[in-house]
Amino acid sequence: GGRALRRQREAEERLTPYIGRVDPKLCELLRCHSPVGSWCQVVQEKGILTPKCVCPQSCPQRAPVCSVLGKTYGNKCLLHKEACRKRRRTGVAHSGPCLLKSECTEEELGQFPYRLLDWFLLLRRMRESYTPAALPQTCLSHGERTQLAEESFTLLDKNKDGKLSRRDLKKLHYKKMPSERCATPFFSCDRDKNRKVTVKEWTACLVDRSEAWFYRFM
Repeated sequence: GGRALRRQREAEERLTPYIGRVDPKLCELLRCHSPVGSWCQVVQEKGILTPKCVCPQSCPQRAPVCSVLGKTYGNKCLLHKEACRKRRRTGVAHSGPCLLKSECTEEELGQFPYRLLDWFLLLRRMRESYTPAALPQTCLSHGERTQLAEESFTLLDKNKDGKLSRRDLKKLHYKKMPSERCATPFFSCDRDKNRKVTVKEWTACLVDRSEAWFYRFM
């Protein structure tokens, strides 16, 4: 769309001062917005090395990667080739194939929301200049846990429509916690089965389950 093209032009303009006088690693500085699903390749234009966002046509043999949507590709090139064909934005979660995870036990699933809240609490403290004296989650009230859950929802809701899609949750899972085997069953917080998770559903899923586990075992 027009917004993606505008962002692409802006990204390329920021690189203009560097073109032709740095090494071919220019692609590390360019983020591709258009065409949808494209990736950066350094090409020669009038004898000058220039980074361009393109849809790959052929892919050399390289190491496998895991996408943020949990699918293994033979290499990053193949990931972007399919993304271009489907006109879908995606990215690499980590190098190597997606991890095969053993089954999440009932006890682990019960503990997972508590650990997830702990992780969100750590991220908040990192944003606010972490101090060792900061209170642990065990000292948080129900209201403070709810506020933390709502903050995390806002961060994950990239398009600000007040809902998290399955795609949003898959990205969180495979990009931020690829080895977490309880993420998939836990993220079934969609109580009304409309394929979207509202902030109310997210908070109930995260806070209520976290406190249920905490008061049972702690």
